[in-house]
Amino acid sequence: MKKENCNEKKIEEIKEKMEEVKEEKKECEKEKDMLMKELEEYKKKSEDYYDQLLRLKAEFENYRKRIEKEKIDMIKFGKYDLMQSILPLYEMMNMAKKHLETSNSYEDIKVGLGMIFNEFEKIFKANGLTEIDILNKKYDPMLCEIVATVDGEEDGKVVEIIQPGYMIDGRLLKPAKVKIIKKVDSNSNATSESGSKDFSDSSNAGGESSEN
Repeated sequence: MKKENCNEKKIEEIKEKMEEVKEEKKECEKEKDMLMKELEEYKKKSEDYYDQLLRLKAEFENYRKRIEKEKIDMIKFGKYDLMQSILPLYEMMNMAKKHLETSNSYEDIKVGLGMIFNEFEKIFKANGLTEIDILNKKYDPMLCEIVATVDGEEDGKVVEIIQPGYMIDGRLLKPAKVKIIKKVDSNSNATSESGSKDFSDSSNAGGESSEN
């Protein structure tokens, strides 16, 4: 009897263990299902990201090709606009040349040159080209090149424009070549004059001594 009770107890323990295993199995299956579901979601997201990447790559390639084509077109149209602006000047200069071949009048030359320069100024203005206004102003190293100096009090002041400079749409196209004032140091002048005087006096003294 005691043996039977012991067997029954073992059987009950085994059954309990089996139930626990079944529960654990169910939990594992649930976790597995959740993991598989998450994996599918990540897989779908990765496929979406890959598709987006491919689309972006294709769009960027199209954009690059379009920009290159627009750049080529801009260069072509830029040449067209440039030639369109220059042609009237060429025709005007050609007319002036032919006229000069048959005329010796200085006034005709003056009028012809005036018309040509007026056309140049129209083209420059239409394209945002302006002359740098620097005369009688402080020297600006970003806009000017110093080619000569003159002594004076207002150090760095531009007193003469040797060659004009130009800006185009606010950007430097060609720096101006200028002459500026270089202030003379009064102390160095006094020292120089004093040195010259002493030298002169000593020369005179030496001369007198030799005469004696």
